[in-house]
Amino acid sequence: MSIGHDPAVAHPRSSWLDPLLAGLLALVVGVVASWVPSYWSDEGTTLQAARLPWDELLAFLHQRDAVHSAYYLAMHAWTSLAGEGEFATRLPSALAVGAGAAGLLVLTRMLTNRTTAVIAAVVYAVLPRLTLEAIEARPYAVHAALAVWLTVLVLVASRRQSRWWWAGYGAGLAASVAVFVPMVSVVVVHGVFLLLAPAQRRRRGARHRLLGWSISTGGALLVTAPAIGTVIGERARLLGADDPSTGADVTWYSVLVEPWFATSAPFAVVAAALLILLGTRLRDRSRTPGSVVLLGALWVVLPTGLLLLVGVAGAPLFQARLVAWTAPGMCLLLAVAVTGFRRRWISLVLVGVLVAASAPTWVLQRQPTGKGGGSDLAQLSSYVEHQARPGDAFLLEASGTVSTRPRQALYAYPQRFAGLDDVAFVRSGVPDGRYTDVTLQLDVEAEADELVDRLEDVDRLWIVRRQADVLTAADQRQLGALGFEVAQEHRTGRSVVYLFLRPGGRG
Repeated sequence: MSIGHDPAVAHPRSSWLDPLLAGLLALVVGVVASWVPSYWSDEGTTLQAARLPWDELLAFLHQRDAVHSAYYLAMHAWTSLAGEGEFATRLPSALAVGAGAAGLLVLTRMLTNRTTAVIAAVVYAVLPRLTLEAIEARPYAVHAALAVWLTVLVLVASRRQSRWWWAGYGAGLAASVAVFVPMVSVVVVHGVFLLLAPAQRRRRGARHRLLGWSISTGGALLVTAPAIGTVIGERARLLGADDPSTGADVTWYSVLVEPWFATSAPFAVVAAALLILLGTRLRDRSRTPGSVVLLGALWVVLPTGLLLLVGVAGAPLFQARLVAWTAPGMCLLLAVAVTGFRRRWISLVLVGVLVAASAPTWVLQRQPTGKGGGSDLAQLSSYVEHQARPGDAFLLEASGTVSTRPRQALYAYPQRFAGLDDVAFVRSGVPDGRYTDVTLQLDVEAEADELVDRLEDVDRLWIVRRQADVLTAADQRQLGALGFEVAQEHRTGRSVVYLFLRPGGRG
């Protein structure tokens, strides 16, 4: 009683070796050089949350980022054991990509042949969005893996027609939605697929399957209603406050490219060509497993479309990373597109083309400044750590776009500023549900006097600014009036590190 392209074809159960090898391949591709790139602002927020004591973390999550509560709680426990190194904090994401690739092979094998299943797993391992998420101390790789295995579960439940399997699906769905509320739209993907899948329409018992799905889904949504309500309430409150974290500019690129291909234009071009080829042969059922194409298309289109519709009805909410869990659907489509040729060598060549197209982006993602649009938080903080003396003061720029602020280095690498005086610090933003501290700025007239008073006993001052906002002649005259002179100027990826000394001081 399978849901598949051709119900007359009996598919043997996939061996344990194929998923294991697929998972290991994706894990290796993802984890290699994961420790090289600097943290960026989003990973800094993960670390900030994970450092909080349990009671403070729970209180913070009542105000901010309830949508990531499960991930932050898990990372709190993980970092207490594994530490805050780049490899350690990103390892859970790489493991999740491996689990997702293994699950996608199992899922695809349930719907079609082994060759397509293996290729789907290979595409999963090299898809630019997932190679990026594999080195992120963020939860999006976990969401993708959950979506894959939840889809495996719904297929098993629909075949077995057992109340226990449907109960298991409901429990898995509730857990997935609790981990990431936007994944609630996966129920639409599963429901429409069960209704429209070619084999599903031809089999007796379809009504019972839909009934089992409806009951298990309804129970899961009822259980997770408080979590869904909490996240919706938080989003509404932050939207009312015009919070920049609630949405981003919606463009054709952010909708059609970023969710699956990240910044890889070559991969996007190759994928687009393959999808066009796939569209031209959809009527050839001998070469196109309809259920796989249907599932992949629903997986890619429906969650993205629903999030865009919510943005149209209210304020824009769409961000590419919020639908990163739909990337497995794109892998299904590309796997079918690649395997739809009568000559196997053509399929092998196309797989090679996809791997080659992903390689440049994979390399760029793993450069020291390869994340967050060129984040250099590790470089600037390391320079200060090695050049500063105990008791030195520092001013890290805290204005402008959150993701490019040099002060994010303090949140990502606080140990590198140990023993130095955070002379601009006023109070933590955590009690107010914010990741950014309240600080003083020298170029804000209302705050300058207090900051000048704090600098009175400072002889060595480190100032870090963005290269797009370097200290002007006027800024340096202002510091000169306080008795400071420039002693060093060092440029990192997108920042400038200055050392100012008072003549006759400790410098």
